Amino acid sequence: MLAFLLRRHFGVLAQPELLHADDQSTADCARPSEAIGDVTAESAGRLFSLSSRIVEFASTRDLSESDTDRVTFEAAIAGFDQLQREVKALEEKLPLRVLALHAVAPGLRYASLAPPKPLALAQGRGDDAYVEPLHVLVEFTTSNKWPDDMAALHKVKSAFLLRLAECYAAAHPNAHVDVSSRFFGYSAQDGLLTGASSVQLAGADDFDYERDSFVDIRHISSGLTFRLSVLCEPEGALLAHKAQEMVRAGLSAQADALQCAHRRWMRTTQWRAMHHRQILDLCQRHHPAASLTIRLLKRWLSRHMLLGQSVGVPDETAELLAARVFTDPWNGLAAPGSAYAGFVRCLQLLAEWRWTEDMCVVDFAAAGNADSEDSARVASARRVWTTTDGLSADAYATLQAAFDAAIQRKDVRGALRIVTAEDPNAEWWGTVSPVLTRRLQSLARASLQTITDCISLGSDSTLSQVFTAPLTDYDFVIKLDKDVVCRQYEQPPASAFTSDGVQSAESAPRKEVFKNLLPSMQHASQVNVKQHANVFGQSDLVGFDPVALFVRDLVGVYRDSILFFNDVHGGRCIAGLWSPTARKTHPFTASMGANMMLLEHEKVGTKPAATLNKRAVVEEIIRLGEGLVENVVIQNE
Repeated sequence: MLAFLLRRHFGVLAQPELLHADDQSTADCARPSEAIGDVTAESAGRLFSLSSRIVEFASTRDLSESDTDRVTFEAAIAGFDQLQREVKALEEKLPLRVLALHAVAPGLRYASLAPPKPLALAQGRGDDAYVEPLHVLVEFTTSNKWPDDMAALHKVKSAFLLRLAECYAAAHPNAHVDVSSRFFGYSAQDGLLTGASSVQLAGADDFDYERDSFVDIRHISSGLTFRLSVLCEPEGALLAHKAQEMVRAGLSAQADALQCAHRRWMRTTQWRAMHHRQILDLCQRHHPAASLTIRLLKRWLSRHMLLGQSVGVPDETAELLAARVFTDPWNGLAAPGSAYAGFVRCLQLLAEWRWTEDMCVVDFAAAGNADSEDSARVASARRVWTTTDGLSADAYATLQAAFDAAIQRKDVRGALRIVTAEDPNAEWWGTVSPVLTRRLQSLARASLQTITDCISLGSDSTLSQVFTAPLTDYDFVIKLDKDVVCRQYEQPPASAFTSDGVQSAESAPRKEVFKNLLPSMQHASQVNVKQHANVFGQSDLVGFDPVALFVRDLVGVYRDSILFFNDVHGGRCIAGLWSPTARKTHPFTASMGANMMLLEHEKVGTKPAATLNKRAVVEEIIRLGEGLVENVVIQNE
């Protein structure tokens, strides 16, 4: 029984020394993971204790206060299925028949940090500190009557959503329906020039729903909020056609804007929907432990302030990392049978993979075969980390050719790059920068060493260090007023840190250099079991996260000077690193785009020397964050 449990939950065999050494393939299969070490009956209890302890970090304060029988992914998916039936029942009242509703929210594919939280709508509006919208794409039947003008097409989309909202509100009078239309009165170029963040695919939030129309439906039976957008196939064809026209006309700026808009449309409507189906199939049909593994990996990334935002790892890339260890196990191991084993292998993948030399493929076609120990032995006999059980030889050759071409173009350079059969060039979610990849590797190695120490010492007193960000590595830290961090309840529960005697880096006292002396915002103090007070005292704020908006504004203003990091799931601080260009001196010109100051008695060539006025920039950040920023701690000038 012990051997079965260890093999199933941790991917190792008990007493590997009993195997015959001359059977190399069997010996390879029996080799335990380096992060776990040689497992004996004495240390088996430590492994099971540690696995149950580490899973607590995937929970949230909300889950610890809620009815766990109702807050589940299955309940959210059931609510989406019911919404789909309700919308399809309105077909006779709509201009076009509803073909399908495509869910694209992580909470509807078992991949969000916590299951979507239902609100008690029967008792009122059901407001909460943060109301997470679940994004859904509504696809109508094809028609040749869509306009050829982009601005007119978006207004027609808005009209469709208005009609859908009216029909749904009439059929369900108790539901709360809001329509947000951003395109009325806009010019033809609005919505196309999406800014620099849409070009920087790595970690940027390219799914800018604020530039499109949507309808929010507070679903009565499930208590969830669904955000519906229109999937319009002619829009993608129109963008591609207009981009080609601009290329032929030699208008490079307009062509780049239209090509960027087309990529954004493909990512929002096509690629996300396909990715959603792949991850849902992986978690629902093949590997039950994949969901919790994804959540643990996202918690680890977010706690180290490396998930999402401008320089972080996109959610979809994190999900592909976790899917890799289930669809393509290595070292002769079968697919992980527990979230702990899956999380440790994700850390191993980050720490040991040679991103510059080896192609990392996620083969969803092999998801059903990855759990077989026979296929694990075959993979071990190849003596390689990559397996192609699901992909054909031609498909694998195509992926390898695309990877070799990227190396020739110098697009790899050590960047975290994950490809699939459908995305051979890794353009869906972009690549993580080489600098951030090296940061992930060092953090993964340190986390693995901490887990190994916990196992060898038989104590989990330092386990929380795996999920604690070392803030000393940053140049300055912006501390936020906890009263306006509306997603603070998505942080790990206090029980996850109960046996940790080490004070976290976030709570360690530091010298306060700057203070925001403005009074903090007030909020109601009444908090019930499942729903928390809205910190702004306003109702119907769906998807409103002031910290995320503040970080987005900072990135837009100081993109060339500062790199910003923060925990997107309720972190109370924003860390900053001065970019290398900000540390250098430049010749002073009138067109310098940052807050620069002259350096006395210094010149660059024949012009006066100038450098970034860091102290003034910090004061600007405090002014921009009025009502959010509590203080700023300068750690490195």
